[in-house]
Amino acid sequence: MTECMAMVVEAPERMVRRRFPVPEPGPGEFLLKIERVAICGSDPKLYKGFHKRSSFPKILGHELVGFVDRLGPGAAKKYGIEEGERVVVEPYILCGSCRYCLTGIYHSCERERNYGVSFTCDRPPYLLGGYAQYMLVIEGSKVHHIHRDVPANAAALTSVIGNGIRWVRTKGNVTLGDSVLIIGPGSQGLASTIAASLSGADPIIVTGLPEDKARIELAREFGAHHGVIIEDGMDPLLEALAPNGGNLYDLVIECAGAASAISLGLHCVRPQGRYVLAGLTGGKKVELITDRIVNDEIQIMGGHGQAWDVEAAVKIVNSRRFAVEKIITHEFPLAEADRGMRFFMDNPDKCIRVALLP
Repeated sequence: MTECMAMVVEAPERMVRRRFPVPEPGPGEFLLKIERVAICGSDPKLYKGFHKRSSFPKILGHELVGFVDRLGPGAAKKYGIEEGERVVVEPYILCGSCRYCLTGIYHSCERERNYGVSFTCDRPPYLLGGYAQYMLVIEGSKVHHIHRDVPANAAALTSVIGNGIRWVRTKGNVTLGDSVLIIGPGSQGLASTIAASLSGADPIIVTGLPEDKARIELAREFGAHHGVIIEDGMDPLLEALAPNGGNLYDLVIECAGAASAISLGLHCVRPQGRYVLAGLTGGKKVELITDRIVNDEIQIMGGHGQAWDVEAAVKIVNSRRFAVEKIITHEFPLAEADRGMRFFMDNPDKCIRVALLP
């Protein structure tokens, strides 16, 4: 095949089908045949032009799984792969020389290269995003093997599970028996639930809104001990603390990105406790009274990326212990990516994640 199809965001909220030449992999590169790609929560911001890395034209997509199609010189040894193998590729590309890559925090690499986020497709090699039939994997990538029996929709979410590992273990330092509150039962909250369950947290409480009932049920399936639906007229703090006997939590993870959720999380964490902020507000200002942070010495941390956390996520996905594929609730053909994107944005009550099928 000398050409392939990809979906290109040419301008804000305008995605069209285009054909591109399939590149020949260079040294340390390989060509990936995309099996499945998920629409990430950040993709709509890129689609609308609101993201800090918005640029056009762009092929979106960084949550993906596929098969090694062609190897460039040295790529087989570099990545430990062979043609035909099934792999996932992490979103972040390491430069390998900046202070962040050299200290293991490669998602903060100074070059800021991410598949489906930072590259435009108006110059070769064009195919550096997952909304396509093929993607070129370039030097500096991190690649992981995925078992053949893992559903494609689960494999595509490996980096999402890596986020949950980061919020709970790497940042949250959860230990056996810690109480954990997860605010927001979207894909990030569900991934955090899986990580908390595997870490022996007890209890694990997940909160959501009335439209989140199906997500709360999935959180229970993934190991949450209680799900809390906060409706209008309820006291959010009392509702969130009730399943923990009215006690504050050792670890709170905020995944909703709403001002009310961020404030609630701060009031739910115990003195000396940990509070991980993983939800994005879209640049909106949030008012916080910081006295409690000072007086109770609360540790507040941002959660972004998944440096060195995908290794653990791959083991979880490959184990099939959790039906991770259930996080993807809807599928669309790649050629209907624009419709899939709009469905994802317009139906938060019934859609957790959308997958695109090349």
